[in-house]
Amino acid sequence: MNRKGIALVATLALMVVIALLVFGTFFTTQIELWTTRNDTTSVQAFYAAEAGLQKYKAVLFQQYVWREQRGQTGGGSGCFTSLVTGLDLERNGTLTPFTNNQLVLADGEAVTDAFGNPVGRYRVVLYKDAQDGQLFTLVSQGTSSSAKATVQATFRISNTGYLEQAIFAGTGQANKWLNGGATIRGGVYVVGSPSDPDQTVIDANGNFALYNRYDLNTYSGIADRVESPYRQVQDLCASLRVQYGKIAVGGSTQIGEPDNKVKGVFVGRGAQDITGQNVDVCQNNKGVCTEAMGGFDLSNPPPFPTLDTKMDSDACSAYPTWRACLRTKAALRIQRLGNVLSVASPPGITLSSDSCLQAMQSGTLTLDTQSVDCTFTRLDGSRGGFRYTYAGNNKSGQGLLEVFGDVVLEGVDVVLKKPTDYRVQSGSARSATLAVLQLGGNGGNLDINANFLPDATFGSFPGHALGLVVEKDLYQRGQYVMAPVYAGGTFRVVKDNVLFGSAIANQFCTTSAGSQTSCNAGQKAEVVYIRIPKENRPVLLPSLRGGKPVFQVLSYERR
Repeated sequence: MNRKGIALVATLALMVVIALLVFGTFFTTQIELWTTRNDTTSVQAFYAAEAGLQKYKAVLFQQYVWREQRGQTGGGSGCFTSLVTGLDLERNGTLTPFTNNQLVLADGEAVTDAFGNPVGRYRVVLYKDAQDGQLFTLVSQGTSSSAKATVQATFRISNTGYLEQAIFAGTGQANKWLNGGATIRGGVYVVGSPSDPDQTVIDANGNFALYNRYDLNTYSGIADRVESPYRQVQDLCASLRVQYGKIAVGGSTQIGEPDNKVKGVFVGRGAQDITGQNVDVCQNNKGVCTEAMGGFDLSNPPPFPTLDTKMDSDACSAYPTWRACLRTKAALRIQRLGNVLSVASPPGITLSSDSCLQAMQSGTLTLDTQSVDCTFTRLDGSRGGFRYTYAGNNKSGQGLLEVFGDVVLEGVDVVLKKPTDYRVQSGSARSATLAVLQLGGNGGNLDINANFLPDATFGSFPGHALGLVVEKDLYQRGQYVMAPVYAGGTFRVVKDNVLFGSAIANQFCTTSAGSQTSCNAGQKAEVVYIRIPKENRPVLLPSLRGGKPVFQVLSYERR
């Protein structure tokens, strides 16, 4: 009996041990299965979140491109993107606005496997920065069973079109572009020369400054000419881009400020094309105060616009060249070929005065103390063309230039001698273009020898703007000029003078006072970028349909 009892106990003990081993193995397997299941659902949650982020990142960029191509109106005085007003995801003209700076783009959208079975869902929210109109953050939360994962990315969405810069410069080089005392308030874009990427296009070894702000109250008599929201801007979303070439930073140069950095400095091949060292600020970044720095970042950059190339803009895309567009769309076009002056278009009109063609007979239209009337009256009673009148004595008078629709002058130079206000109207718009083109090797230059500003009693800038297109050289000797300008040759600014608006020029340089034909370092002159909303821009200025949208990923985070 004792032997049998011991055998029974031993058997029972062995069975308990085996049961414990089996249970332990089963329990371990279950834990591994649970862990694997948790890992799987966690991974699925992450990929669901990632799917939401990637989908709506593409939707966001496509929405921006579409809005820009449609020429969305509105805008702000500084850092602006058309998306700040909301998104039109259905593209039916109905915007879904932001609420408390956020907009839910998706809530519970499913992510499926290859067989169409849901493996996760995501919720995506778009946040806009309350201060910076180009800064957006997408937050995507993915779920799978009880697992959750969150990913987010911050983007800067901008447009690098011609009129989004203080200066858009071509391939020429004058005085190494920007030197000495030049102050630029707004973005700068330099195409440079593809055949010479080692040239220094900005040699900033004096007190050159590129700022992201302006205050028009610091300029005498200027603020009252400008709409109130545009009189002081603390964030212009300014960037510096150089496609081909280098920049040198030295002396007391300022590119951005420690408390108001420029949005980006993107030069040639990157940091190797930024040489020198500023002595005062941002020492850890070559003296450049910027949120981002690197090589030139646009895959499809805008070319420098020229008159004999096609302009793919809303107004000119149907014409073989920009010149042809200007000629065809002008409300008045006058030609001087040899010594013969004629009204090239519109056909059959009668000018209001003989003073018009007489004033251009020498090949130079000088707007001084004599009135010039180049207007005509249409059948509907509306006026076309332009006229200049002068009030006051010969020494201290004031000129008034009235422009009725776009005007093209070919084969003549134009000189403004006296301080002049302009009034512009083209239909219901208070914007138009005055183009001065060469013909037969003659003309195509514009000299502005005194203040040239919008008449604020008629309309304030930038809702009231005259665009200036000059095929060759534009010379600003006047202290203040307020207009968007284009110079196919050189835009030269005399010491202590300021352009308010924007400049598109093959070359930009400063010079000392007097009749200088060269560029001189050390001359304090300024360009202050005042953004013109799209609906107010002179339609025959250089532009690209939809501009050049840029979508920069500033950060990515997984949580």
